Amino acid sequence: MTYFRPTSLEDALAALAEPLPSPRRVLCGGTDAYADPGARPPAGGWIDISRLDALHGIAPRDGELRIGAATSWDTIERCALLPASLREAAHQVGSRQIRVAGSVGGNLCHAAPAADGVPPLLTLDACVELASLRGVRRLRLDEFLLGRRRTALAADELLTAVLLPAAATTGRTAFLKCANRDGTALAVVSAAVRLRWSGRGVVAQAAVAVGAASEVPVRLRTLEQGLEGARPESLSPLIRESRLPELAPIDDVRGSASLRRHLARVAVERACARCLQEAIDGAPA
Repeated sequence: MTYFRPTSLEDALAALAEPLPSPRRVLCGGTDAYADPGARPPAGGWIDISRLDALHGIAPRDGELRIGAATSWDTIERCALLPASLREAAHQVGSRQIRVAGSVGGNLCHAAPAADGVPPLLTLDACVELASLRGVRRLRLDEFLLGRRRTALAADELLTAVLLPAAATTGRTAFLKCANRDGTALAVVSAAVRLRWSGRGVVAQAAVAVGAASEVPVRLRTLEQGLEGARPESLSPLIRESRLPELAPIDDVRGSASLRRHLARVAVERACARCLQEAIDGAPA
């Protein structure tokens, strides 16, 4: 096994582009790699990108908020530039030790259905930036996540940043996680909501995403359309009556499919209620 820690992004991309019998595996915080009981050292070796300065930090740039792929969840939790839902999700990513070591890019590339950070990023219309020696491309997050542990990342590419359009960070946001115990438990269901209100007191725009109730976290587009134009008192009935056709929950040891569909409605309803209450209270978005 080989272990390579590049000192520049260019060196990292060159290493990924080298023709090898087996691909190298990218390592950042390592919280997913070390926690996998069935994992074996990759035949092509490791590339540790955790100390590449170009992949760290959160800053506005060209009408977007750019989050470096190696930025830790602890940093995201403490960043006032980011919407509340993403900071709330960051706070619930495992233990304090995991949040300090784990990175947003590593979490997305791991592509777990229950990943806490994905639902809020979906409601914020996040894109990912992918770099290789061939150039740089962007994909919407829902185009990047293809399934359980599957992404659109090519073997010679590196996820370098998560990009949030400024327009998508407006409005009230909330994240809610339903788990079987407190602490570091995986979500049975999680939900993120972003609501923007019109001057007439109705929902002008709604974005809703649910995690752990499908092969990948998904936007609930049908429910979003039903919520837009609704008054505050109508939100709960609309959510409870929605069939949530985008979800495809499974039965497993953490919960049944029917429980997950029920919890999805509960989580979305409570997240919407939190957004509404914060708007009433005048709390910072």
